[in-house]
Amino acid sequence: MKLQVFLPMLFLASLVCLSTAPAAISGNANPHLYLEIYMFETDPSDPGPAPAYLCVHDPGPLQSELPCYSPKIALAFAAVPVHVGQLDLPTAQGWPLPCGPGGGFVGLAYGMTRTGTACTFIGFVTCPEFLQGPGTPPGAILASATTKCHDWHDHIGYTKYMSGSTLTATFFDITMNTDLGDIEVIDCQANLSPNTVATRAQWGGTKSITCGLSPVEQTSWGNIKALYR
Repeated sequence: MKLQVFLPMLFLASLVCLSTAPAAISGNANPHLYLEIYMFETDPSDPGPAPAYLCVHDPGPLQSELPCYSPKIALAFAAVPVHVGQLDLPTAQGWPLPCGPGGGFVGLAYGMTRTGTACTFIGFVTCPEFLQGPGTPPGAILASATTKCHDWHDHIGYTKYMSGSTLTATFFDITMNTDLGDIEVIDCQANLSPNTVATRAQWGGTKSITCGLSPVEQTSWGNIKALYR
């Protein structure tokens, strides 16, 4: 997907900056998209407010793995945030765009698919400081920042699902946005990030997947050295 085709899909402050960005693809060298999953007995955002950890991680030390697995009970709700990891360092600062240099992100376009035991898609919720763009979730999800560049500890939003009476495993995967035909991470210089890697989440059944490492452990030695230059 060429950047010029993607531009009309973005909005508000990001649209202003992206309209002047070059079409060349650069961005973060190897961003990873991790699905997290959390279960609730009632809908976490209706009436809300939802727990803060669905949108913002504590930027301090984390557990060794991100929570990509959750048990399941009947007629419960799952919230599935997207975690953007392995961003280049240091993270760019400033607004409006473009800003930097450095890593970070201001937008994300992707889709979600479900396999295994059926469950009901409830909706997609954007997190604070992000707005949802055109598209019909879960196949076409687009969100863009409104006030600043973001680092790994911010989520753009989360999808919500409801389980039935069968508690065997349901799997969620990130896939191409059905409107754009691609998975697109927009960095803080308004460029697309290539080589995006995505991992899955599991709800119910015996855990059979490997969760991604925490953001602290994702950082490469080269990026750590860059912080001290």
